[in-house]
Amino acid sequence: MAAHKICHVVHNISDCGMVSKLFALSWVAVYFCRIVLITNGIIYAISGISYFSQSYDGFDLRENGNSTQYSFPVLTPVIKDTVIKDQFDGLLILAPFMGAAYICVAFTSLAAAFLFRNPEAAITLLLQAALLSMLGCIVRPSEPDEFYNEDQKDAVQNSQLVAVITGWIGAFGPIIAALLKQEILTPVEYIVSFYSYVTSIKEETPPIKEETP
Repeated sequence: MAAHKICHVVHNISDCGMVSKLFALSWVAVYFCRIVLITNGIIYAISGISYFSQSYDGFDLRENGNSTQYSFPVLTPVIKDTVIKDQFDGLLILAPFMGAAYICVAFTSLAAAFLFRNPEAAITLLLQAALLSMLGCIVRPSEPDEFYNEDQKDAVQNSQLVAVITGWIGAFGPIIAALLKQEILTPVEYIVSFYSYVTSIKEETPPIKEETP
């Protein structure tokens, strides 16, 4: 009888340990998705704001009529200066809209990372990886090499491949949690739970009565 109870306790402990491991794996998978969304959001926000603000600087340069000063700092590390100056008018037409698109993607990513539930966050990241990063990787090899500074075409392609890989991996995080039957709270749910916990403690704490002399 004692041996049976010991075996039962050991079995329960092993089950708890397995559940804890599954929960930890699911939590890491889900929040890796959210971390990738935050990273993408920051990167696209910086790029989008740069495109948008520098397009107005470009309008001023064009009005001054001094073609020797034509520049696009956000593109200078990647695209040759001669290409930027030759195609400056075309860049001015596209840059504000590209900036607006990047800003939209950026804040959608950040909203998904902090506010969306797990399935919606995964869908957002999957669409980014499939429609933005992957399409960029497909198109870029067809672009002329002479447009790019030395080795920059491969560098940009590799960085976008990283975005594709991390995006696809992150998008499947919530699916892993669902398959393992683990419920992982969203950031909003964690905040609400913490707030409820703090308020409940305050309500349960009895007021200190002052002793009268």
